[in-house]
Amino acid sequence: MSMNIKSAVAHQLARELAAVEGTTVTDAVTRALRLALERHAHDAAVDRRRQKLETFMRQCGDVVAHDVGPSIWQAADDLFDEQGLPR
Repeated sequence: MSMNIKSAVAHQLARELAAVEGTTVTDAVTRALRLALERHAHDAAVDRRRQKLETFMRQCGDVVAHDVGPSIWQAADDLFDEQGLPR
């Protein structure tokens, strides 16, 4: 199986990468392509987790917004007198 890449820049980059990694051009290109695909898969997984977390946080926010109860200051007024002593 062969690829016909007609870009001098692509060929030069592939040769440089192979030299840096101490491997063949084919192995260097294969590794670079694998890493790029893994990075895209990782980014997609991170995006899915972020979306789930944002949905969860919105749902939590909706619950809190509808069930706030008394504020801490109102609770303190019920528990302590004007001098700060317990009622």
